[in-house]
Amino acid sequence: MKGLIPRPVEVGREALIVVGGAILAALIVSQLPGLKAWIQRQWGDTPRPF
Repeated sequence: MKGLIPRPVEVGREALIVVGGAILAALIVSQLPGLKAWIQRQWGDTPRPF
């Protein structure tokens, strides 16, 4: 039962990994205009949430 619920340290570590990955992806996409255009074409006319 102990290993079922993660400790706060583990949750924090995973959160930092996810946020760091998102920031890294944003930096890469901002430096590659062709990739950014491709992503926009893939989304097409998908409704935006807001």
